[in-house]
Amino acid sequence: MKQSKTAIIDIGSNTVRLVLYKEYGSAIEEFRNVKAPLRLRRFLDAESEMNEEGIQLLLEALRNFKEVLDYYEVTEVECTATAAVRQAANRNVIIERVKKETGFQIRLLSGEEEAFYGLSAVLKTMPADRGLTIDIGGGSTEITLFENRELKHSFSFPFGVVSLKEQFITEDRMKPKEQKKMAEYIQAELKKFDWLEEAPEGVIAAIGGSARNLANVQQLKENYPPLGVHGYELTIEALDELRAELSPLSYSELEKVDGLSNERADLILPAIEVFYQLAIHTKAKGLLVSSRGLRDGIMLERTKSGAWKTAEDVKRNGIKRLLTVYGHDAKHHYQMMKLTGNMLRGFEREGIMEVTGKERFIIEQSAALFYLGEYISSSSKSRHTFYLLINSLFDGFTHREKAYISLTASFTNNSTLKQYLEQFDGWFSKDEIQKMREYGSLLKLCFSLNSSKRSIVSDLNVKRKNDHIVITVYCEGSELAERYQSDKQKRHLEKALQKTVEIVFKRIEIN
Repeated sequence: MKQSKTAIIDIGSNTVRLVLYKEYGSAIEEFRNVKAPLRLRRFLDAESEMNEEGIQLLLEALRNFKEVLDYYEVTEVECTATAAVRQAANRNVIIERVKKETGFQIRLLSGEEEAFYGLSAVLKTMPADRGLTIDIGGGSTEITLFENRELKHSFSFPFGVVSLKEQFITEDRMKPKEQKKMAEYIQAELKKFDWLEEAPEGVIAAIGGSARNLANVQQLKENYPPLGVHGYELTIEALDELRAELSPLSYSELEKVDGLSNERADLILPAIEVFYQLAIHTKAKGLLVSSRGLRDGIMLERTKSGAWKTAEDVKRNGIKRLLTVYGHDAKHHYQMMKLTGNMLRGFEREGIMEVTGKERFIIEQSAALFYLGEYISSSSKSRHTFYLLINSLFDGFTHREKAYISLTASFTNNSTLKQYLEQFDGWFSKDEIQKMREYGSLLKLCFSLNSSKRSIVSDLNVKRKNDHIVITVYCEGSELAERYQSDKQKRHLEKALQKTVEIVFKRIEIN
């Protein structure tokens, strides 16, 4: 598929970042990320003017970004700025100098626009219908309330991790009194908005580097499977423990905490406090961490194609993105989906399997991704599929769903399934694991029925005769490869269902 390259420059209060994206139609994929932790907020003086040192650091970073853009031949660039420039009294001077000396035209985002793009990233990559989003920057914090997947309220609070640190922490270790004053200040700001009281008692979608860093720290503590941080649930209990463990530490001690970025070591405490106070204020169960944020929201808003009305839409778009990025065989994909649908309907009709609506959706997505890693190595396609899916960004799915799909879509036999399940100890019940085995075996049989990748199977029919299952396969062409592979692979389904499976091939004459 034809792809184009686009870049977003995000001039934030803490970090100035260049992110390069590849666009595949309605799908986007980040392929380079360059950052400069300038902390521009600290260069605002008493009159809120950014001094020359801060401006020069910004210009230097942007010149460097220009070289990166030239190297990758990216010509379509959107340069945005948030709180540090927005709050600067001399912002017009900054914008003019950047344009004159680097050629970049800064688009100054309002607090409302910043909140909108963050929310857009969440709604288009997470299965959330209602709740709150929070994006903590260096100089501002954007919070939104959304219902029925639409923005209802938003506000850009005049504090961020850098400004909170400057205001409340005087030395290299936060004192209990300073933490108390910071908490009181945050609560006082939150209480100014009645709509926060309307927030559902659930999980808050947390955007930005501070949320990702906290997720990294907690995952290392838990020895969490390598599922990434997008969609990770950081419970209020875990957040409370992190707050208790990290708050007494000095900056040098924080730098040694596993998973915590050195450049954020002195800013993580204000971030924890904001997250914690918002969770307490709204009686939330915790944070749902999003690795997608402002920049992704801007990119996704550029993409007008595709439906995003429901959580299932988001999940389908997420699967489509994975298939596009990994260059799937569209014809084989279509055949796999057709065979799986026919097979599943037959098994249900004959009372061999009972499938809920939720299970059906998961099976369909597993079928779409089945043996996706085949393009790396045909002989090790199960292992490569499992590794690719576990380590890929699954838009729209919970981590539990991601693990379930990855295990089902990489199924090869019961022993391998047990091996893959070792890192998910306690995640799934015996019944769920048995279902994975049944669905995985079914998908593997469907895969074998297109062994030659010629889509010669036009239809199939399933009939049950006591403990005997007869699958009649109708072909438009020579089925030698399909016959050999299906006879070989049906044993996995027989073992899973404890039934004998007979496959009968019938040739259809093509007019």
